[in-house]
Amino acid sequence: MEDKLTVYVRHIERTLRVSAIALFLALSVWLLRDILLLLFSAVVIACVLRGASEAVRRVTHLGPYTSLISVILVTGLALGALLWWRGSAIFIQADEISQQLRTQLARIWSELQNSSWGSILGQQLQIAGKSLRTGLTGYVTGVVGSVLGIGGTLVVTAATAIFLAASPQLYLEGSLRLLPMAWRPRGREVYEELGATLRLWFLGQLVDMLIVGLLLGLGLLLIGSPLPLSLALLAALLNFVPYIGALAGAVPAILVALAQSPALAAWVALLFLTIQLLEGNVIAPWIQKRTVSLPPALTILSQTILGTLFGLIGLIVATPLIAVLLVAVRMIYVEGFLERESKQPA
Repeated sequence: MEDKLTVYVRHIERTLRVSAIALFLALSVWLLRDILLLLFSAVVIACVLRGASEAVRRVTHLGPYTSLISVILVTGLALGALLWWRGSAIFIQADEISQQLRTQLARIWSELQNSSWGSILGQQLQIAGKSLRTGLTGYVTGVVGSVLGIGGTLVVTAATAIFLAASPQLYLEGSLRLLPMAWRPRGREVYEELGATLRLWFLGQLVDMLIVGLLLGLGLLLIGSPLPLSLALLAALLNFVPYIGALAGAVPAILVALAQSPALAAWVALLFLTIQLLEGNVIAPWIQKRTVSLPPALTILSQTILGTLFGLIGLIVATPLIAVLLVAVRMIYVEGFLERESKQPA
């Protein structure tokens, strides 16, 4: 009787201990969620940089550090050349649109002042404007602080990614030393598979951006929108960020079309809406299924849930994060525990 009671007590103690550890880990992950998401973003960038530098190394036979530096320099020069090539044209169009909007607002304001109800409305707007200016100072200060914080975060993430890409074996071996000796070979296999998954995900993103850019460029060209290639290229680059990037890419194209005519702006808005619905619900899930074996429904759900919980950064890393989690569960739990246990003789 005492033996059974002792076993039962030990079982309860073990259950409570495991539950406490799991609760502590879950609470730690939640409290450190922003840092962990940024670290994961740096790991994704590092995997992409390392994959690109290895490809350059195989072709040019350069050293690992030289290949990595060349990839970073070529990427920076390409983005700079893109801004120099078409950025000025977009800024000129934006200035013209701003002038037209100011002219239209001045005309509307003048017409309002000439009517009785318009003058009353104008007085109320002036009173509201004074209150708005009072609160706007603090808001602008907060926005500036947020922008500086985002800039600092991007710098830290980029620097971390570069260091990880420069010496991946250093960090890989260090993390493997935390595992028991018998688990290290399997741990190395898991790490390699996770890195390959992240690189395939990024390749799928590039294909998705290319398809969206081609569809938008062709559509803008057919409906006669100004700067079709530049606006399509900008929208394709911004499409890297799900949902929000699509909106950010549509705004310049709609404003540029608005400078020509409201009807053209409506056609551009309809074009962007159609292509983004097609991309978000058909193209992107299909590509992710082909590249990282991620079910389409899981892609959409992960973006929705992580975007709601963690904001923009959660939305960006949702798909690669769920992809590596699926790989980890498959290799560690399914293959390493369930299938091995089922193969053992009864």
